[in-house]
Amino acid sequence: MSIGNPKTQFIETKDVIKLFSSTNFKLWSKHVAKVNKENPDAAMLTALTNVFGEKEVAIMILLSKDSWKVGSVVKKLEKAQFNKWFNARKRPDNVLENVLGVKFVNINRNPREKQIWAAYETYSTKRIKNY
Repeated sequence: MSIGNPKTQFIETKDVIKLFSSTNFKLWSKHVAKVNKENPDAAMLTALTNVFGEKEVAIMILLSKDSWKVGSVVKKLEKAQFNKWFNARKRPDNVLENVLGVKFVNINRNPREKQIWAAYETYSTKRIKNY
C-alpha cells in the first residue's frame, strides 16, 4: 500500500497528517491500545510497517510529528521506532544506509532521511550516555 503520489511515490505531508488525524486512525489506535496493553505503540508501529514499509513509516513520522492535528500518537510512534532500532543494535549510520537507503556521502541530497538520521543519532547518543 502506498500513501505517496501514485506517479512519483513522493510522500506528501498533507496526506500523512490527514491519515494520522483521521477518525478511523484514532479509532484503530484506541483499539490497538486495548488489545495490546503492554506496548501499544510498538504494536501500532509494527502494523504500520507491515502495510507501508519501514522507510515510509519513518518518513511519515518525520512529516507529521510537529503537527498539532495528530496529537501525541506520532511522537510515541517515533519513540517506539527508535527503541526498536536501538534494541536491534542498529547504529544511526546503519539505519541511514540499510533502512533509509542513503549512503552517508549522499546525506545532504536527502533532507528527509538526513532529519531522521539526525533525530535517531541524538536519541541513540542520549540512550548510551544514560546507560
